Parts: sequence; C-alpha cells; structure tokens
Amino acid sequence: MKMRWKLLPLLAGMFFSTLCDASEPVQRLFQQWQVTCNNLNDCDVRNANPDEDIRIILTYQAGPRGVISLDMAGYDSDTPEGIWVDGKRWQTTLASHQADSRHDAAGYSSNSLVQIQAFLQLLTNASTLSLSQDADEGTSLAGLMGALNFIDERQGRLHNRTALLAPGEANANDVPHRYAVEPRLAGLAKPLPLKDPRQLIETVLTSQASLLADQECTPEDETLQKSSAKPLDSLHALVMINCVTGAYQSSSLIFVVPRSHPERAKMLDLPIPLRSNQGDAQSISWFTDPQYDVQRGLLYHAARGRGLADCGESAVWRFNGKGFELMSYHNQPTCDGGEPGNWPSVWLSPGFKETK
Repeated sequence: MKMRWKLLPLLAGMFFSTLCDASEPVQRLFQQWQVTCNNLNDCDVRNANPDEDIRIILTYQAGPRGVISLDMAGYDSDTPEGIWVDGKRWQTTLASHQADSRHDAAGYSSNSLVQIQAFLQLLTNASTLSLSQDADEGTSLAGLMGALNFIDERQGRLHNRTALLAPGEANANDVPHRYAVEPRLAGLAKPLPLKDPRQLIETVLTSQASLLADQECTPEDETLQKSSAKPLDSLHALVMINCVTGAYQSSSLIFVVPRSHPERAKMLDLPIPLRSNQGDAQSISWFTDPQYDVQRGLLYHAARGRGLADCGESAVWRFNGKGFELMSYHNQPTCDGGEPGNWPSVWLSPGFKETK
C-alpha cells in the first residue's frame, strides 16, 4: 500500500503546515540503541534489534524536574523472572508487573530518577541484559552508554545531579528549562455545513483526474465510496479521496476545495519535522486513515508499518484559519515487536494534549 511520505522542499503557502521555532528533532542509532529527541528536548531511548524478545524503553522529559520513566518487558513470559546482567542475576529494586490487561508482557518499571540512575550505573561496563536465565533472550547493550550520554548532552545535564550517566554535583536548577511557551490558539468559527458533499467529491475527481492519475490514485468503486468531504471554513471544504484500501488501513489524497469553485481544488502536502538520511526535507501527501475533527479543526494521520503496529508514524495538524500547523508527530522506523502504537515523540506543540 502506498503510504510513505515524499522528499520535497518545504513549501510556503496558505495550506502548507509551518513548524514553530524550537530545537530541531533528532532520531538516530547508537549501534543497538535508538534515540529520539523531539523539539521540546524530551528524549526516548530504546533497543532497536527486531529479533529480540525483550523491549526496553527509557523516556526523559527535558528540564530540571523532567519526568523520567523506565520500562522493560520480556515477551516470553507472563510472570517476571528477574534481571540478569552479563549472565548474573541482579537483586532489583525496580517494580515488577505481570502480563495482564494493562501490560502486553511481564517486566519491570520505575519512575524514580535515583532508582534508574543506580540501574544504569550497573550497566556501565556490561555487555548484555536479560529478563530470564537464557542469555539468548536478552539484548545487547552495545551503544547504550553513547545514547545516554547523547541525551545528557542534549538536555544540558552533563555533570549535573540529574544526569543519566555519571551524575555530578551541579544543582538541578542549572539544567535548561523545557521549552514551554504555549502558542495562543485562536478559536475557530464553526463552519457552515456543506450543501452537497458528494457533489464536491465528484467535482474533485473530475477536475483533478490528471493529478490523481499521476499520483497513481485510481480507486475501485467500493474504495471510492469511503471518500468524504468536511467543512473547513466558510469558504473552503476538505475533500478526502480514498485511493487504496488494504488489509488494515487505507490511504487518501486530501484536497482543500473552494466551495464556490470546487474545480480549483489544491492537493494538501504537509511537511514533517524529520529529515531523510540525505538531509532532505520530507512531507506527507498520502494520508493514511485520515480523519478530520471539524469542531476542533484537527486532521489525523496514522500509518502502521505492518499490522502489529509496532512501527509506523502518526501526526496531528490543526487548521488555524489560514493553514495547517503541526501539533504532534510520532515515528518508529523499525518493526521490533514493541507495543502497538508506542512510537516515540518527534514533535509536540507546547500545551497540546495528545488525545482525540
């Protein structure tokens, strides 16, 4: 199914998203460990080997009192068995949890900075970590120390008592504060209902036939019936042409359509904050399972890399009356058996609540 973003320059204009001025997000590998830090400098580090039976995720919010969380889960047992470091069992003080309705797998977790610092100190010169006596079910620690040092440097924690590695004596208040200037989002006027949504869809199909063909959007009748039109403002509508329906998701092209001249529709193409490996800007023009909340002016996109949803991307944009601005973006590039939809944050507008 066609669902990947395109590599395009960031385009200016009424209906193209803009990204606010904050830290540039980063997502990179340190051998066996993936680090993601978003525009607010909140960071996520996780083991990235898709063949392993253990999942370890550490998240650390930026700022002097940033919230920290460590979660380890082993997918071969419903009951916690213990923690082995280089084949030796560690008498853990971390909280354990069984596989149940709240957790997909048994494991250990903590929200205590002191506990997590002590645990990471244990791993400083270690090579492997396992949640069972079978070392083959564990994970390599190669690259973990480099990943943690990167986070400490990124968040301004080096030599600070809040550092993940080698905590120093510097006061927590010396750590740079989390970017928290919340934008003032003007309220949107309730748009008038559309008089004939199906006619708008038909006009877009006719007037944009050449563009749709170029985009390889040639849906069958049954697929096309899932297309929709929503009011955007008093002058425009949002028309979503469902191009492909697959086993577990569908992909659409979206058009901003003048109500009085629907033949002048423009295809939506929205930038995302991660650059390609070649450093090129990226954007999304094929939207996966798109939904538009008319009352809140929110456009949703969620693309699973496979049915398990252990990899993929999701985004939310807000229509501000002139264009679409990115509110949140998550991305997990490798399919590694993690919990469905648990993808690290790459972008988060201050003050935005990530709930539908």
